[in-house]
Amino acid sequence: MLETLGVRGFKSAALGASVMHDSRDNENMPIKGWFLNVNNLAYREALGGSSSFDAYRADFRAFWEHGGGHVLAARQYNWLTNDAPAGAQATIVLRGYKFGQYLAPYMSSLEVEERLAFNARWGATLFAVAATLYGEAPVPLERSTYPTVGAGLHFVIKPAQRMLVNLEYAQGVSENRGVYMKLGYGW
Repeated sequence: MLETLGVRGFKSAALGASVMHDSRDNENMPIKGWFLNVNNLAYREALGGSSSFDAYRADFRAFWEHGGGHVLAARQYNWLTNDAPAGAQATIVLRGYKFGQYLAPYMSSLEVEERLAFNARWGATLFAVAATLYGEAPVPLERSTYPTVGAGLHFVIKPAQRMLVNLEYAQGVSENRGVYMKLGYGW
């Protein structure tokens, strides 16, 4: 059925470049600093892939500590494709949505998250997010903007390393939702 809609598998082979900056004080549980990763992948038939296209991504994250160990975190993410087959186009990359469920040539999202500290080990997360798909989608979309809200609890299992286990619930639109348990935060 997906092939009749123009979504089919493909072989890929790519070369790319990446520029990254990371001033976060800790990768697992940052309380200050910022992170930037800008990269591209040039998928080419000459490298053994089934089609030639380009993908560009820019991921910016910032963290601000405020009062009592609380942290305000923000993430702005962009995924842009050029001449990509349907299965390789940009998708919503948010909690509450399945990866690859909604596709378009371009996606941009903005996430804001408050990470609350109740004490040295327990805390909570509250987040609000929106992503937008734009460009001509391979399958017509009912909407272009996909919001999410959510909350969770975390427990710091190794305080010296700031390693935590996190349980979150995210609610999107159109019955999209998810429960996530993982080591570390979503990003």
